[in-house]
Amino acid sequence: MVIKYLDKIFTFLIINRESSFSKASKVLGISQPAVTQQIRILENYLGVTLFERKKNGVVLTKEGQTFLIYAKEFEKFLSNFEKKLEEFRNADSPFLIGASPTVGNYNLPECIKYFKSLINREINLVIKNNDALFEEVEKKAIDMAFVTKKRNNNVNYVEWIEDELVVFSNKPLPPSIHLEDLKNYKMICREPNSSTRDFIKKAFEVFEFACDTLNVISEVHNSTALKYTVMNSPDQVVSIISKMVIKDELRDKKLFMSRIKDMDLKRKTYIIYKEKTKEIEAILNFVKS
Repeated sequence: MVIKYLDKIFTFLIINRESSFSKASKVLGISQPAVTQQIRILENYLGVTLFERKKNGVVLTKEGQTFLIYAKEFEKFLSNFEKKLEEFRNADSPFLIGASPTVGNYNLPECIKYFKSLINREINLVIKNNDALFEEVEKKAIDMAFVTKKRNNNVNYVEWIEDELVVFSNKPLPPSIHLEDLKNYKMICREPNSSTRDFIKKAFEVFEFACDTLNVISEVHNSTALKYTVMNSPDQVVSIISKMVIKDELRDKKLFMSRIKDMDLKRKTYIIYKEKTKEIEAILNFVKS
């Protein structure tokens, strides 16, 4: 079957383009003897000699020139076939967007339907923590991600929206409080090493305020759990959360918020990606418009 000679035909085309067996071996990433062996197999199959060696390289024989016409048809077919494979891959597999829990659960759901119409592909939303998202984007396991911090690595960043964190409680609070006032409340926090807790800790350190001076009675592992733990507590408790997470509860007066005086608890959200594709470019143009 001729199909087992297709790689040899491709080698033939590269040798012709480079006019050298040694240069072709570098392009193909195989040894020169392996290149020579492939051409010998092809010549035996065709029953002709394809190349004539010269001092400054190799040239096609008369038979080689004739075969080149057919080989170029194969090259054209291969190029078209690769395009078809790419279309098949894109149509068959969903576009993967990653997001940190708060962004993925509260900021992105309304956007996803617009993203789908922009790129004309199914989209799967993957919720993971920031560090996991960076790793997934770097190895191209996820096409793009929405994260709430930057770190040094080989990805591209685009600023998206600002996320404001607020103090909230299941009982009314004054519109603003001093940082020291937090010590007067029972507090529920996110788990250690969460991006939200790290952000708050660093913000407090600017004011030389230690988090371990707070009356922390419990820790939870995601924003949704934090919201409902505070809301369902029998006693007044407070915590700090993205305002986006509790916007409906604030409107319905099921929860109440306050801001810390003289403190800016706004954090940037970033879109990260490894390499820009037409799908990523379309989404970036949409979110920046």
